[in-house]
Amino acid sequence: MVSNRIILLSSFLLLTGCGSDSTTEISIANLKKVPKLNNISMALTPLKQSNTTDFEKHLRNGVYLTSARQYDFLESDTSDNTAVPSTSTSESNTSKGAYSSTITQEAGVDEGDRIKYDGEYIYVANYSYYQHQTFAEETSSQQNSIRILKRDAQGDLSEVSNTQLSEEDATVNSLYLSKDKVAVLSDIYNYSYYNDAGDSGLAVDMFFPMQQNFNLSVLDVSDQTSPETTTSYTMDGAIIDSRRVDDVLYIVSSYSPYIAGLPYAESEADKLANYKNVFSSDLSELLPQVTDSQGNTTNLIDPENCFLPEDATDQDGFNGLVTLTTIDLTKPDSLSSVCINTQISGLYATPSSVYLYGTEYKYENEKASETSIIHKFSIAGQAIDYVASGTLAGRFNWSLSNLRFSESGDELRVVTTQGDRWSGYNHAVNVLSTSGNELKLIAQLPNDTYPEKIGKTTKEGIVQEDIKAVRFFEDKAYIVTFLNTDPLYVIDLSDTEQLKITGALEIPGYSSYLHPISENLLVGIGQNVDPNRMGVTEETVNSTDDNTPIIEGAKFSLFDVSNIANPLEINSIVYENGYTPVEFDYHALTYLKAADNTHRFGLPVEKWLIETIVDKDTGRKMDVWSRDNSLQLIEITSNDADATLVEVGSIKPIANSDSTADRYISGWDDRAIFHNDDIYYLHGNSFWKSFWLTPELVTGPF
Repeated sequence: MVSNRIILLSSFLLLTGCGSDSTTEISIANLKKVPKLNNISMALTPLKQSNTTDFEKHLRNGVYLTSARQYDFLESDTSDNTAVPSTSTSESNTSKGAYSSTITQEAGVDEGDRIKYDGEYIYVANYSYYQHQTFAEETSSQQNSIRILKRDAQGDLSEVSNTQLSEEDATVNSLYLSKDKVAVLSDIYNYSYYNDAGDSGLAVDMFFPMQQNFNLSVLDVSDQTSPETTTSYTMDGAIIDSRRVDDVLYIVSSYSPYIAGLPYAESEADKLANYKNVFSSDLSELLPQVTDSQGNTTNLIDPENCFLPEDATDQDGFNGLVTLTTIDLTKPDSLSSVCINTQISGLYATPSSVYLYGTEYKYENEKASETSIIHKFSIAGQAIDYVASGTLAGRFNWSLSNLRFSESGDELRVVTTQGDRWSGYNHAVNVLSTSGNELKLIAQLPNDTYPEKIGKTTKEGIVQEDIKAVRFFEDKAYIVTFLNTDPLYVIDLSDTEQLKITGALEIPGYSSYLHPISENLLVGIGQNVDPNRMGVTEETVNSTDDNTPIIEGAKFSLFDVSNIANPLEINSIVYENGYTPVEFDYHALTYLKAADNTHRFGLPVEKWLIETIVDKDTGRKMDVWSRDNSLQLIEITSNDADATLVEVGSIKPIANSDSTADRYISGWDDRAIFHNDDIYYLHGNSFWKSFWLTPELVTGPF
């Protein structure tokens, strides 16, 4: 896939002057030492359109610096192990009835998931690791595939096709359904060990990805019984995230150039040899490649369509590329990309904008500092234009970080976090506005007028609670912080000059996902935690009004937020000793608003069960662990503050009696579909059917 052509050292000329008018030519072959370069650092400035010469120099500098060990990795660590919701409410179709769809953050912006439904056909990614197999079987014989099932007039399911993916070692990342096209994004990983004793004689083992790829396949499903793969692209890099607006799919991926045989240099001679290798290699070896189904390989990006930091010089460099690739699913051959020669870890999108964001972490004098960057692009079909960039002190954290963002008109609202539990957290709500090519901070909370911190403070005045969940809804933001108990904060955003906390509610546990269903009601999903188990502070103990034991487990709460000064918990349901994958991936939640303004939810819950068995021969007792999975059905009776929370029942997948593997299938990828009163629960690779009014009646597997 990657060209191995090498340009002769004697004929290669290094052009200096990135971002300047210098055109000095230096023969690489005659270099006696490596030119002075700055340490690698993440770009924290606006971007500028690049040209091939400047882009190539910046990228090659970065690739060399990675091998040279010229900088302190602690100081240059750029890893980020890091709205008005459409909440994908239901799609209403008079001929097909009301049915649920993938939960999304923004109206008009689809998000990928392992399952899609159009009211008649279910499209689902089958994962090879859920296929039953004995230890004697070869795992390579198990392959991921896309199943299509049809729902008939009686609500029964039948499989109409099962299409294997073209890449055998691919794992489906997400599906998108657009008319008669299904786009399948799949991750492909290859890993290698590297051991280098170096001059120190100390062996260093490193485990890192090599030739990391992902695949985009487009299936024509106009005939669901015989899907046809019309397009397949295998691209270098790793998927960061993706979105679909109308027929256009947007894929954000990262790529780190790799040159085979380039050691981690320690001596000056090794550094010079590496520098010459990097600058004499074909540029295509440093760029991500895309290979079509016929085996034709080209560069995924054109350097002329790339962006560099505005202040980049010929002494700067970065060894990573972030690529924003678009494909029109109605014309799958129309693939186009733009790139940034910097680090990005996340994506937030609206129908007209894409925001790419990341955080730089630095450690100086044993103190940590974090600065985050946001790059805004406008989108219109496959047209992508750079707009502006802005920096903020702090980070966005790692779980569901996109929910910390919300675009409102020309303004961006975003929540940041600084610090830690020991030194104290500083959480902030920030409002940014575009001015030229900058996203400028125009308002922030806390502020001089409203200095109250987000999160409870100790006697020393520090906040020990980290943020567990954020959700924007119209002119309000809801933020959950947690250490021992769960404060839910309501923040008024209606007046940019008067950002303020209007109300707070403290209850046991926390919500890690918030789901607004009306201006009056908010759902929180997380964990119920007994504060007495966690080494509570004096203040927390004194705030407990009774000694009622706390039942720990997955928690579903309904909040009344009609009075922003006094949010209330109407009721909650706790599933003892369980967890739900919704805490980490809101696509696992199923939601449907019924015609009578009731709200139906499907919540997958997993527990571990212990069964003690006795060996017949020895009499020895053994504990056997197994998973207990279910889909919990929950109903909220109206849109208003007088709504009630009702536990309808649960659906359990019926284990195959001839397979002990069923008891170990994880609920991490569980999903469900509601269609009128019919329920289709996906556990592992199998569907189980039931009914809203009689969930105990289960048929399957399908």
